[in-house]
Amino acid sequence: MAYELVIADPAKNITVFVLTPVPPDERAQAARDILADSSLGAEQVGFVVPPSRGVTLWRLEMMGGEFCGNAARSFGLYVARRTGLSGEVCLEVEVSGMNRPVSVRVDVERGLAEASMPPALAQGTIACEGAGLPVYVFEGITHVIAQDIQASEPAFQSIRALFERSAGDGARCDALGVMFWDSAARVMTPAVYVYATDSLVFESSCGSGSAALGLYLTRDMDSGEKLLTLQQPGGIIEVRVEKRPGAAAAVAIGGPVTLFYPDAAPQ
Repeated sequence: MAYELVIADPAKNITVFVLTPVPPDERAQAARDILADSSLGAEQVGFVVPPSRGVTLWRLEMMGGEFCGNAARSFGLYVARRTGLSGEVCLEVEVSGMNRPVSVRVDVERGLAEASMPPALAQGTIACEGAGLPVYVFEGITHVIAQDIQASEPAFQSIRALFERSAGDGARCDALGVMFWDSAARVMTPAVYVYATDSLVFESSCGSGSAALGLYLTRDMDSGEKLLTLQQPGGIIEVRVEKRPGAAAAVAIGGPVTLFYPDAAPQ
């Protein structure tokens, strides 16, 4: 089947938006087909569907119902351009894995997009070789911070098994990310497994994983604001963490996004 597509590039975390209506029970296979198309180079797939709440005009359903920060901010830029907005604007979009709209601030002409991330629902640790690996639970995705562990598929699967054994029924999340953090080189290598599509991708960048790492790196900050630039295989994602006494930490992720329309020039 031929689909109408838009390709988003936020720090090389190539995300394909499918504009053609696809029934829910056919999306997993459609996503697998798109991921298998080497000409697209996709790391993840989202389906543009009518909004569920009538609060916004636009909704994005990721391939496994998970939440993705990079997809959310890229989708915000797409919506802004599609609706003819210009300059610096703030808009809300619905995305899977979230029970409320996501606020996205975009600079339409410069191709910049920053999404306000949901607060962590919970955090904890899992034991790994005598050390505790931090775990941050968000709506739609859970992330494990693997500091100074070499990024590899065996390492990911080992951590996934530890997480699922430790979490029990709590392991029933839409997606699991392991953020391999090289503290000496200051580089994060993200790996994300989506349960619905049984797909593991070592991503070029990860928005929600960047938020999780930002919370980890500012764990000792009691109050104030800090801007982190997190180097990842595909480029840099900026993470802004704000902490106030008695309030949950506010986190936003941002940076450039390029939109491609197949057979057209990038925008």
